[in-house]
Amino acid sequence: MMRKAAIIALALLLLTACGRVGDSGQTDGSGKRQGAGDDFSKVAEPYNPDQAIENGDVVNVHGKYSNLEKWNQFVKHAKEKQAGRMNVRITQYTIEGDPIFYELTYDGKQIYYTFDNSMDAFGSDLGRPSTTCEGLDTKQNDQGQSYIVLTGCVDQKTADTFYFAADAK
Repeated sequence: MMRKAAIIALALLLLTACGRVGDSGQTDGSGKRQGAGDDFSKVAEPYNPDQAIENGDVVNVHGKYSNLEKWNQFVKHAKEKQAGRMNVRITQYTIEGDPIFYELTYDGKQIYYTFDNSMDAFGSDLGRPSTTCEGLDTKQNDQGQSYIVLTGCVDQKTADTFYFAADAK
């Protein structure tokens, strides 16, 4: 009986310690996760630009942007370190028309970011990596175009998957 209880306790400990792959592991004190993926509706294939716009995503289809005001509000909220939770999903479409998702949630202190290229038929699925970042910064490329990057991230490799043009029209 004692051996069975020890095995069950060990199994529970292992399951608790392992968690989900790609999970940021952050909680809000009540046990509820705070990762970016929890704040967004699930999408199913095919996920066309009209669906993304209707769902409130910031959409980039080959330089044509929709719902950009949501992105601008998110940037202002995060850069000014405003209190309260805010999230934005950016859906960018490949040349072939496949969506790639960039999900960001700001909780008043930090940004939770998840990259999802699982619907990109010609890319290699990275498995929805996530990271936590301190903020946003505006950079400029050699052609003079401004863009936003994540800063102070726990996982810089994941953070490097994020790049969004700041002066998009």
